[in-house]
Amino acid sequence: MMNEEINFNDIIPFQVKKAEGLPKTKITFNCGLFVVKMLECRSLGLKKMSSINDDTAMDLRSKLCCEMFDQFMDKDFQEGCRR
Repeated sequence: MMNEEINFNDIIPFQVKKAEGLPKTKITFNCGLFVVKMLECRSLGLKKMSSINDDTAMDLRSKLCCEMFDQFMDKDFQEGCRR
């Protein structure tokens, strides 16, 4: 399978569409944070994402870190990891 030739005619075509109205970053290492926060907004049904920007990135990163820490400190989560 590793050295198998690929027949590009068998690959199902797909379209790429550019998403409009999403937050943009000028600082490259903020992109992952932006994706996580945009997914969080979408999952909560929030449409306005203007607070996700380079100016708020450090606060968003700190908040995400605290949320993750709280999740790992949750006794039910810890108990589930021990099983």
